[in-house]
Amino acid sequence: LDFVTENREYAERAARLKSIFVRHGFHIVYDKDLDRDVSDGFFFTIGRKGFTGDDLLAELIHYGIAAISLRTTGSEQQGLRVCTSMLRQGDYELLDERLATFDRNFPPA
Repeated sequence: LDFVTENREYAERAARLKSIFVRHGFHIVYDKDLDRDVSDGFFFTIGRKGFTGDDLLAELIHYGIAAISLRTTGSEQQGLRVCTSMLRQGDYELLDERLATFDRNFPPA
């Protein structure tokens, strides 16, 4: 089984999603493991200055964006775990629109 080739699609999805979140004032929570880049796959992590993970999740739900608080994964970091597996082609543009609205309502601190 060529695991890397079989799962390349998820890395591409994660890269595209990360760019959308970062463009709208979010940061990647776990981007490094020691000094090495964390590879993208089925999920990645985001945060937003001024928000706990739970508070961020509570706000994003109002915009139709679901994720998992890092607190529920045992992490001590503040942020969310975003899954890439259920996205369809048109979802990227919709996410971009929703995050633009979120960004207007909650400008980065």
